[in-house]
Amino acid sequence: MNSGRITDIGQGKYSNAATIPAADDEALDHFLAGFCAVEVASDVSAPSSASSMRSPVSVEAIAALFHRGGDQVWRLTEGESDTTECKAGFGLKHSHQWVKAIAALSNNRGGYVFFGVADGGHKGAADQDLSYAVVGLGSDEFTKIDPAEITSKLRSVLDPTPRIEIATRHIGGTLIGVIHVEQHPSRPVIAQKAEGGDKIKEGDIFYRYPGQSIRIKYSDLRAMLDERDKQARLEVMPMVERLLALGPQRALVADLKEGVLDNGRGRLVIDPALIDRINFIREGDFDEVDGAPTLKLVGEVVPVDQDAIQSRGVITDDVLLDNFLTGITISQPKEYIRYVAIGGHAEWLPVGYFARKAGLKRADVKLLIAAVPGNSVRKKKVMARVVRSDAALATFEGAPKGILRSMSTGQLPEPSDAKSAHHVAQAICGLRSLGGLNAEDLLQLLARCRDLIVSGGKPGAMSHVRRASCRIDEIVFPLGD
Repeated sequence: MNSGRITDIGQGKYSNAATIPAADDEALDHFLAGFCAVEVASDVSAPSSASSMRSPVSVEAIAALFHRGGDQVWRLTEGESDTTECKAGFGLKHSHQWVKAIAALSNNRGGYVFFGVADGGHKGAADQDLSYAVVGLGSDEFTKIDPAEITSKLRSVLDPTPRIEIATRHIGGTLIGVIHVEQHPSRPVIAQKAEGGDKIKEGDIFYRYPGQSIRIKYSDLRAMLDERDKQARLEVMPMVERLLALGPQRALVADLKEGVLDNGRGRLVIDPALIDRINFIREGDFDEVDGAPTLKLVGEVVPVDQDAIQSRGVITDDVLLDNFLTGITISQPKEYIRYVAIGGHAEWLPVGYFARKAGLKRADVKLLIAAVPGNSVRKKKVMARVVRSDAALATFEGAPKGILRSMSTGQLPEPSDAKSAHHVAQAICGLRSLGGLNAEDLLQLLARCRDLIVSGGKPGAMSHVRRASCRIDEIVFPLGD
């Protein structure tokens, strides 16, 4: 029994409590005389260690957050707070709403975003109060969506990417969607591009306050950064003490993301295959734990040319295009620009997105390209494109022209085969601005066009897909002066 249930009984709101007469003192004394306190104590014993380790989206964990009131409606017990946000429905079309909520939660203590649960003040068809009530998912979009799409959306808009768990659960027989968000260890999570018009702007930091997800206040940002600095100092001190004990002659610092051992004067490069085989307890968790593996690094030390360690991965035209269309965060964006200038085979490959990731302005990109060895015709063409802001702009007659006209009014086409996908790619080349279109939707559309063209066996049409990607790149990721 919780306090809310007792209150409902006292007010006659719970079940048929209003029709049940109160017990007199004699009946109450008789009941208490036969009451077994030991049995009750066993029922409310502390949870086992196994249950305390359950997932935050487990059936038990989610069910514990809801209760059924006297009106027989299931509601989120605590309502919206600084750890919970309710949304009546879910959709990719208005993804900025839940992207903002997830960012806000990850910047505070973490928590839940519920879909199919009404927010405060929601009214039913009969004007009844349905605040925080379980109303159910209005469509099957949440149940059918690939979790990778949600993660991809977060990765494309937010940096660093929030950590989430996704599930569907039944509350009182009604299906709801659940996204649990962890507090990010490297917060603040920041918007790296605009989304949903002006709802999310580049550089925004959202924070979850009781009942609302809004841009963070200075005092909370200052406290967050101070806490992060404090935690960083605590985490680095054991390493600093170890470095001081060893001395500079015996110590190297390992960068396990780039695969480099460095002492400030020289470096050793670890083979990527060897890095991938290293098994850590948990990201950022290096405490001594019983049963934790002892690691033995085995490899052959060989000399390599400086250029050989510029990029751990293999860059190709297809890899570069895929990274651009899916918004994948890359560790060495400058290498993609160098590849476009000297190593790429396709005529059209985007540059602005990778410059944005590297924090480069137009002048910086020109210097980077100029420093690439060689004096090829390709290098000169890429340099000429960098100078302009509409180099990829081109219009095509026929079907592409009609599609472009529709897109200019904010309508996205739905290609069904390689031919229609080719026409859509040509239409995108003619866009002069986003207008009413969403950048993420446009990138996903072009990715579908690419897939249809590849599966439809029309490799020649890929040149227009790549040119269309460059046009989107010029509009969405313009090079700053």
